[in-house]
Amino acid sequence: TDTSNNTYQIADNTFSNAIARTPAPGLNGYSGYQLFANDAYSIYHSLQATVSRRWGQSYLQSAYTFSKNIDATSSGNTAFNTAYNDQSNINASRGLSDFDRRHRLSVTYVYELPFFAHSKGLAHTALGGWGLSGVTIFQSGTPFSIFDSGAGTAFLGQGSTPLLGASLAPGASIASGLTSGSIQQRVANGYLNAAAFTPAPLLYPTLCDPVNNPNYCTTGFGDLGRNNYRGPFEQNWDASLIKHFKVGEHQDVRFTADFFNIWNHPTFANPAVLDIEAGSSFGKIVNSTGTPRLIQFSLRWAF
Repeated sequence: TDTSNNTYQIADNTFSNAIARTPAPGLNGYSGYQLFANDAYSIYHSLQATVSRRWGQSYLQSAYTFSKNIDATSSGNTAFNTAYNDQSNINASRGLSDFDRRHRLSVTYVYELPFFAHSKGLAHTALGGWGLSGVTIFQSGTPFSIFDSGAGTAFLGQGSTPLLGASLAPGASIASGLTSGSIQQRVANGYLNAAAFTPAPLLYPTLCDPVNNPNYCTTGFGDLGRNNYRGPFEQNWDASLIKHFKVGEHQDVRFTADFFNIWNHPTFANPAVLDIEAGSSFGKIVNSTGTPRLIQFSLRWAF
């Protein structure tokens, strides 16, 4: 019932019941209007396995996590403008967390090189006492969503609006939205297949006339859910080469060469533009995360 006591069926999307379909009559469209509600949630499940071994002064540990994190928003304690499609339906925002990583393997090691370990004199000073340590990480990429900035115009005013999902093209599937090939090929040619997506549907396609009847050119919400896709697989190798020099009985000089991202392997970010209305820039990876190879040397004297 509207302010004039006229009763409408909410399920019918017509111009006459637009007021009834507005979450807050008289306020929809004002960017300063926000609804506070403590109805978001997060669910996490995981399988974790650790294998470790010590021998002498050397050590190896591997930790694997197989997990799934689902939530309605991944923005922390308070989330603004993060509702997905219908802001009145929290279930529409349910999806993988922005930080979900399905697989993660971490390998940590310290290895004392056995060469000239028991020698004496100049041979031990120059060639003995070397060690190798490092951390290697393999992990899945993070999830992301496909958007349509032109969706939901039949339900949303201008100003602060929810995140709007796109739609799959007829005959397309979630899997067909990704291109194939090596990551280098997908960075060069596009990570996403733009042909698999289409703008949100018109609610009145037979009546829409942008010139003579623009009021009927309103769109609904897309059918793609939140965080259906995942970014590139990631790996990183950090290592250190260590040499100990004994000075007398109570002093030790340690030389360390640290190699961060030792293989200079790039870690690619998720596609930068995820709005299907963006044209040729849609679905392309243009950035990397992390840093290129970095080498640092240090000398420590303990006495």
